[in-house]
Amino acid sequence: MIRRWEAAARLVAENRDVLDARPGGDGEVSGALIARGWSAFLLSLDDRELGSVESDGLDAAWPERPPESLRSLVARAREVCSMDALVPVAAPAAGLRPGETPRKRAQIDAFGTLVMSVAASAVRVVDVGSGHGHLTRAIAERTGRPVIGLERDASLAGRARAMSRGRSPSFAVTDVLRDGLAPAPGDCFVGLHACGELGDAMVTSVARAPGTSLALVGCCLQKRRELSRLPLCPIAGMGDKLELSRRLLGLSNLTARDQGVEASRSENLAARERRLALHRLLADRWGPIRLGAEMDGLNRRVAQRELSVLVARAFARRGAPAPSAAEIDDAARWAREAHARARRLSVPRALLARVLEVYVLLDRGMHLRRRGFVVRVGTAFAADVSARNLALVASGGAPGP
Repeated sequence: MIRRWEAAARLVAENRDVLDARPGGDGEVSGALIARGWSAFLLSLDDRELGSVESDGLDAAWPERPPESLRSLVARAREVCSMDALVPVAAPAAGLRPGETPRKRAQIDAFGTLVMSVAASAVRVVDVGSGHGHLTRAIAERTGRPVIGLERDASLAGRARAMSRGRSPSFAVTDVLRDGLAPAPGDCFVGLHACGELGDAMVTSVARAPGTSLALVGCCLQKRRELSRLPLCPIAGMGDKLELSRRLLGLSNLTARDQGVEASRSENLAARERRLALHRLLADRWGPIRLGAEMDGLNRRVAQRELSVLVARAFARRGAPAPSAAEIDDAARWAREAHARARRLSVPRALLARVLEVYVLLDRGMHLRRRGFVVRVGTAFAADVSARNLALVASGGAPGP
């Protein structure tokens, strides 16, 4: 684990210029790619090669012609990100519990097995961010210990209670980031897709409480109150290169797999192209704006509709008449070319996205390990069940500051 943690941190630190250089809307080549000699190769990728590299990522069969330094990056990233499965792959369970989808059921079944590896001897199990309580109830079915779900949204906690019909588990309304956790010896804290800062808060709270345990799958690392994330375990010589901004952490939550959470890969790519066209139209009307500002005040799902609908909504939001059909067509043609360039130039950043996620996982694990916990890291379920599948399991701990 120590070697993998150091290797992941080194990859992030050595490639901060690549990670920080998000391609602009016009597909401008960054100085980081020029300095490494990667831009010509990236722009030479045909549609088939690009699709393979985007959808399969580090598992893709790469063309034979990448520069040696890019080959080395891919090889190192593959080694860092090659994680063992912590739970054997099981056949899908028959039937669904009320309110569950097949993918949710698969996640709960696999993660529930992982939880029981540390919760079997727990005095109490605490599900942090319990939502509708699907996981909380599944854990309660497997253990005779008291199980409680903590949820900051009172309406969600109310639904969870109603779905539990008065049986174990119980649910409490609390904002963990505001109120904190109060671990006691024998407590086992669990979090399935605990977003961003919440995952860090769970790790640091458990680290201060010997005799506790933790099972965690993180998600949405960018969701935090502070503008950036500082390492829990700083590494000498890497300094601020491991301080990760929210924007950069958000890169780890992207996936280009054929089937995403809400839409297919092709649908998501088309939506990004429409957003780029909208960005161009807004900039033509009012001057330069930051990337992403084109969707201010709009539901992101509107980008899944026709460009004319998206444009009409965005301009109406700003109290202005929409551009003409000819202007929209011109912006669409420009966006098609610019988006094609930007996709190719974004490949190295996309490859490093999983490295960022692994680094945060291992940084959390090392924080616990240094405080005497026995720590295991790996995948909780297959990526086609959820791309956010990296898990940390810890137990034990020793007295200390």
